[in-house]
Amino acid sequence: MNIGNDVRQKPPAESGIEGLDELIKGLPRGGLIVISGSPGTGKTAMAASFIYEGALRYGEPGVYASLIEDERRFYSYMRGFGYDFEKLGDRGLFRYLELPTLLSPAVGSLTNTIIEEVEKIQAKRLVVDSYTALNDMFKSRSEARSFLHTFFSKIVKGLGCTTLLIREESSADEKHEHGFEEFIADGIIHLKAGRLEGKLIRELTILKMRGSPVENPDACFTLHQGFKILPPTKITIPEKPVSFKPPPDPAGGYTSGIPDLDRIIGGFPNRSTILLEADPRITPLELLFIEGPGIASRIHKEMPCICIPPGGMISEDLKNFIKIYGLSDRQIEEYLKLPFEEVEVPASMIAIKASSERMDRIFERLRGYVSAIVREYRKPPIRLIGVDKLAQIFGERLVDVAYQGVDNTKKYGGLLIWTLKPTYPWISGRLAPLADIHLRITRRHGCLLLYGIKPRTPLYAIRFEEGKMPPKLIPIM
Repeated sequence: MNIGNDVRQKPPAESGIEGLDELIKGLPRGGLIVISGSPGTGKTAMAASFIYEGALRYGEPGVYASLIEDERRFYSYMRGFGYDFEKLGDRGLFRYLELPTLLSPAVGSLTNTIIEEVEKIQAKRLVVDSYTALNDMFKSRSEARSFLHTFFSKIVKGLGCTTLLIREESSADEKHEHGFEEFIADGIIHLKAGRLEGKLIRELTILKMRGSPVENPDACFTLHQGFKILPPTKITIPEKPVSFKPPPDPAGGYTSGIPDLDRIIGGFPNRSTILLEADPRITPLELLFIEGPGIASRIHKEMPCICIPPGGMISEDLKNFIKIYGLSDRQIEEYLKLPFEEVEVPASMIAIKASSERMDRIFERLRGYVSAIVREYRKPPIRLIGVDKLAQIFGERLVDVAYQGVDNTKKYGGLLIWTLKPTYPWISGRLAPLADIHLRITRRHGCLLLYGIKPRTPLYAIRFEEGKMPPKLIPIM
């Protein structure tokens, strides 16, 4: 049986599944796609999204044929994702089919039942949930293969109905022999749920997709407000300043500049120390997009912001970047304070070469610089410190500097925000106990992820919309 040639002659069908059509050109139109995974990995949600979005966006009617649950439970479950299948049914765009769970199913009877429903609404999309349950009812593999031959020659090829076939696996680590359904399939997508630093993470792999080169076969996804695939994060700097309104400060604290983050952790409390830790895969530009909204919020509110950019970033980069938040040169000049531009720090000064006396002189200059800012503006500054830059100067004495910074923040108010890159691995274990809030940024399959260690939070995907600031945080659920 060869359905591949027929499929390749047809233009691909846009899946409608958020994020999937960014990874592939579309699903093989009139083809068979196997969705595999262990229980709870999101197979039903993905298949339902394929039917729902196909009807809603493209006017393509769909049939969901299930041996798993009754129609009422399916509707109730789908409402939790925001999918109103009952309304689609009223419009003639959807039909839910409860397949009979017989001990000895009649191949012809099952096939004809599905064909009748597909033809009634002229369906272009079909889901069978699940082939595993159906396969278990056949007496032999040959009988199961006979069903597939009959079923797909009449439905997939005959009616041109793009079909998702759900294949259940008993566990995430199960090693199974490839079934006949996988060999004849035009596409195979495998879903799994795992752990990243103890947090739930959902991932999929496109193992096969006829007619569509797959450059990024692995991706993260979420079930938050529907099935959403999270392709590799793309960031572009807007050519013109964007409309940016600083979020309100929470009571007794400061906004992070990212409303979603404020909702998750309640903002940054006054007198607190924040540790923002980035792994080696995070670029300086990505860090700027995360820290930038907070810096811009402070300057818009006429608060001094003292910044020592982390490694890989210079002061000019920071100045140019925050202009996209609608800040004028005057505002940046007045409220963005860059001590390494004003305090004499020899460019050649490295901790292993510098004497304790020289380190003390540099520290006193920096402390005097901060004190002068406080006197001038009569309000505590927000300090954003690239820890690796200070470590290059102070070495292990950085810990003493950090303790004094925490103490002064507690005493005089404001915020101390450390940006920590893995340039000096030993630093994280020294600074983490001092932080009131500890956030970590990482990357998985090209997708930027953020999560809280203190306070403990789930994983969130960091998503950027072109021409809009700040980013959105989407929970991995």
